[in-house]
Amino acid sequence: MRELRARMERLTAAAALMDELATEWSTREHTGRADEGRITATVDAVGTLRALDIHPLSMRRLDGRALAEAVLTAVRRAEAAAEAAKEELLRGGLEAAGVPHVAGLLGDARRAFDERASSRGADRP
Repeated sequence: MRELRARMERLTAAAALMDELATEWSTREHTGRADEGRITATVDAVGTLRALDIHPLSMRRLDGRALAEAVLTAVRRAEAAAEAAKEELLRGGLEAAGVPHVAGLLGDARRAFDERASSRGADRP
Protein backbone atom coordinates (compact mmCIF):
# COMPACT_ATOMS: atom_id res chain seq x y z
CA MET A 1 0.00 0.00 0.00
CA ARG A 2 2.86 2.38 0.82
CA GLU A 3 4.44 1.69 -2.55
CA LEU A 4 1.18 2.48 -4.32
CA ARG A 5 0.81 5.71 -2.35
CA ALA A 6 4.41 6.68 -3.18
CA ARG A 7 3.78 6.02 -6.88
CA MET A 8 0.64 8.15 -6.80
CA GLU A 9 2.57 10.98 -5.15
CA ARG A 10 5.27 10.76 -7.82
CA LEU A 11 2.67 10.81 -10.58
CA THR A 12 0.90 13.77 -9.01
CA ALA A 13 4.20 15.63 -8.75
CA ALA A 14 4.99 14.69 -12.37
CA ALA A 15 1.62 16.01 -13.54
CA ALA A 16 2.18 19.30 -11.69
CA LEU A 17 5.65 19.64 -13.19
CA MET A 18 4.38 18.90 -16.69
CA ASP A 19 1.61 21.48 -16.26
CA GLU A 20 4.19 24.05 -15.22
CA LEU A 21 6.45 23.18 -18.16
CA ALA A 22 3.53 23.28 -20.62
CA THR A 23 2.60 26.76 -19.43
CA GLU A 24 6.18 27.94 -19.93
CA TRP A 25 6.45 26.19 -23.30
CA SER A 26 3.25 27.74 -24.64
CA THR A 27 4.78 31.22 -24.51
CA ARG A 28 7.79 30.37 -26.65
CA GLU A 29 8.38 31.47 -30.22
CA HIS A 30 10.69 29.77 -32.71
CA THR A 31 12.35 31.08 -35.83
CA GLY A 32 13.53 29.63 -39.07
CA ARG A 33 15.67 31.36 -41.66
CA ALA A 34 16.37 31.06 -45.36
CA ASP A 35 18.18 32.96 -48.11
CA GLU A 36 21.26 33.54 -45.97
CA GLY A 37 19.13 34.79 -43.09
CA ARG A 38 17.32 37.43 -45.10
CA ILE A 39 13.98 35.63 -44.74
CA THR A 40 12.83 34.90 -41.20
CA ALA A 41 9.68 33.07 -40.15
CA THR A 42 8.49 33.08 -36.55
CA VAL A 43 6.01 30.53 -35.23
CA ASP A 44 4.46 30.02 -31.81
CA ALA A 45 4.86 26.89 -29.71
CA VAL A 46 2.38 24.88 -31.77
CA GLY A 47 3.74 26.00 -35.13
CA THR A 48 1.29 28.77 -36.04
CA LEU A 49 2.97 31.42 -38.18
CA ARG A 50 3.24 34.67 -36.21
CA ALA A 51 5.58 36.75 -38.35
CA LEU A 52 7.34 36.63 -41.68
CA ASP A 53 10.12 39.07 -42.47
CA ILE A 54 11.50 39.30 -45.99
CA HIS A 55 14.46 41.56 -46.61
CA PRO A 56 14.03 43.77 -49.70
CA LEU A 57 17.20 42.27 -51.19
CA SER A 58 15.53 38.84 -51.24
CA MET A 59 12.52 40.27 -53.05
CA ARG A 60 14.74 41.85 -55.70
CA ARG A 61 17.23 39.00 -56.02
CA LEU A 62 14.84 36.02 -56.14
CA ASP A 63 12.19 35.33 -58.73
CA GLY A 64 8.67 34.45 -57.56
CA ARG A 65 9.23 30.70 -57.43
CA ALA A 66 12.57 30.96 -55.60
CA LEU A 67 11.13 33.48 -53.15
CA ALA A 68 8.18 31.17 -52.41
CA GLU A 69 10.55 28.23 -51.86
CA ALA A 70 12.72 30.31 -49.53
CA VAL A 71 9.67 31.42 -47.53
CA LEU A 72 8.50 27.81 -47.23
CA THR A 73 11.98 26.75 -46.14
CA ALA A 74 12.03 29.39 -43.40
CA VAL A 75 8.55 28.39 -42.20
CA ARG A 76 9.40 24.69 -42.20
CA ARG A 77 12.57 25.35 -40.23
CA ALA A 78 10.64 27.36 -37.66
CA GLU A 79 8.03 24.60 -37.38
CA ALA A 80 10.78 22.01 -36.96
CA ALA A 81 12.35 24.12 -34.20
CA ALA A 82 8.98 24.32 -32.42
CA GLU A 83 8.51 20.55 -32.69
CA ALA A 84 12.03 19.85 -31.44
CA ALA A 85 11.49 22.17 -28.48
CA LYS A 86 8.24 20.39 -27.64
CA GLU A 87 9.90 16.97 -27.77
CA GLU A 88 12.83 18.18 -25.65
CA LEU A 89 10.53 19.75 -23.08
CA LEU A 90 8.35 16.66 -22.86
CA ARG A 91 11.26 14.27 -22.56
CA GLY A 92 13.10 16.48 -20.05
CA GLY A 93 9.98 17.03 -17.99
CA LEU A 94 9.19 13.35 -17.77
CA GLU A 95 12.76 12.49 -16.85
CA ALA A 96 12.88 15.25 -14.22
CA ALA A 97 9.60 13.96 -12.81
CA GLY A 98 11.14 10.52 -12.43
CA VAL A 99 9.19 8.75 -15.17
CA PRO A 100 11.79 8.44 -17.97
CA HIS A 101 10.29 5.15 -19.19
CA VAL A 102 7.20 7.07 -20.32
CA ALA A 103 9.42 9.40 -22.36
CA GLY A 104 10.95 6.38 -24.08
CA LEU A 105 7.52 4.95 -24.84
CA LEU A 106 6.36 8.26 -26.28
CA GLY A 107 9.45 8.42 -28.49
CA ASP A 108 8.84 4.88 -29.71
CA ALA A 109 5.18 5.66 -30.42
CA ARG A 110 6.15 8.83 -32.29
CA ARG A 111 8.65 6.97 -34.49
CA ALA A 112 6.12 4.22 -35.27
CA PHE A 113 3.50 6.83 -36.18
CA ASP A 114 5.94 8.70 -38.43
CA GLU A 115 6.98 5.46 -40.16
CA ARG A 116 3.36 4.48 -40.83
CA ALA A 117 2.47 7.94 -42.05
CA SER A 118 5.43 8.07 -44.44
CA SER A 119 4.73 4.58 -45.80
CA ARG A 120 1.09 5.48 -46.46
CA GLY A 121 2.17 8.64 -48.25
CA ALA A 122 4.47 6.56 -50.48
CA ASP A 123 1.57 4.29 -51.46
CA ARG A 124 -0.51 7.16 -52.83
CA PRO A 125 -0.45 7.76 -56.58
